[in-house]
Amino acid sequence: MNNDINNVDVIIIGAGIAGISSAYYLQKHFPDLKYIIIESRSDLGGTWDQMTFPGVRSDSDMYTYGYTFNPWKGSIIGTGKDIKLYQNATAEKFNIRKNILFNTSVESLAWKNNQWTTKTNKKNFQSQYVICCTGSRDYSQPNFPKFKGESKFKGEIVHTQSWGNTKFKGKNVAIVGSGCTAVTMTPAIVKEAKSVTLIQRSPAWIVNVNGNEKSNRLYKTFETLVDYALSRMFKKSYKKKVLSKYSNYYNDTNIPSYGYWNQRPACSLNNDYFDAFKSDKVSVEHTGINNWEKNGIKLQNGKTIGCDLAIMATGLNAQLLGGINIFVNEKKINLNKTSWYRGMMFSSIPNLFAHTGYINFSWTARCELVSERICKTMKFMKKNKFTYCEPKYIGEKSKPAIEANYVLRSMDKFPNRTYKFDNRNYLMEYMNFKWAKINDGVLTFH
Repeated sequence: MNNDINNVDVIIIGAGIAGISSAYYLQKHFPDLKYIIIESRSDLGGTWDQMTFPGVRSDSDMYTYGYTFNPWKGSIIGTGKDIKLYQNATAEKFNIRKNILFNTSVESLAWKNNQWTTKTNKKNFQSQYVICCTGSRDYSQPNFPKFKGESKFKGEIVHTQSWGNTKFKGKNVAIVGSGCTAVTMTPAIVKEAKSVTLIQRSPAWIVNVNGNEKSNRLYKTFETLVDYALSRMFKKSYKKKVLSKYSNYYNDTNIPSYGYWNQRPACSLNNDYFDAFKSDKVSVEHTGINNWEKNGIKLQNGKTIGCDLAIMATGLNAQLLGGINIFVNEKKINLNKTSWYRGMMFSSIPNLFAHTGYINFSWTARCELVSERICKTMKFMKKNKFTYCEPKYIGEKSKPAIEANYVLRSMDKFPNRTYKFDNRNYLMEYMNFKWAKINDGVLTFH
């Protein structure tokens, strides 16, 4: 361990979508500022570096998922590989990659004497600001439900987050889960697998996307947000409309138990999932799991699904700030005792910014809004010769904005209050972030 202290102006943690966005806007507004991006993996990309399972791709259109400062040129739905190449190209184009410290894990953040000390497994850094770009999920511990008899099972069990070199050719495969991952993976493996059984407690809402569609960011923004707004205003009629449009798929036995857009709809690209669903090799069971058997999975309806490979497409565990231990004046911070300020800062934590995305729109859109707001805040502080700022503990009691299980089971890890943060309304936030004063009465400056 090298205990030498390295001084920089800003530490960015994470070299994914948010990390690259933060770096770009820092360079744009503060060309002489010194920053370092700390990345635990051996390459940039975040989610798109880790997720390698068959069929991995964006679950929203790339016109809104791409950066405004480097617009996406490819297909409307991007593969995981292509998105990672795009991120690498963006980092190279704007000379960001040279500032990334790879294979470096942050062990703790400590605020003392009006500055941050970032301890890593390689070096320690001191900085005035920290920007956490660690996403909203636990990268090391996905949601992995456990059932009785797992040790009996003679096949292989793998979670999509830890796919590695898993082989599925010629195997009887069971996919546990009904979200976007299961929908994209099924058509990707059905041709080579011997059989595929989807095990779902509840079906998901699935919409088709035309892969040949050409559009732009402005139109896709309008289309997506109007679709979401109509689904909120006319819940019953809009649900009927979707069921009618996909009547060849939905019937009395597989209608989702939750409302349309209560969770993000999954995407079938060029009808790939709907076509796979018609295959004799694909079957679906809408029930829970009871226990593992030697050669398969026993369901709560009494059936046993024989399989050689069980894929847990059971989603993630939500986690803020990468699970990093944070200390302010030697006191450890519990995020559940804080309030969330505009979805980008936390009460009682000075000069620490963080990114989180929308539930009904592309993650990148909010990353860019927050990156601009961070820079605006830093300019205000520099102009007025402030050293640090922190939000007051204020706001409404936090409630989940979406019925996704990964959010519901992690509410005790989230701030218990929120102030002016609506992760469902991009247009309102765009105007608010652009025009709202930095010194808004909630931020305290020192």
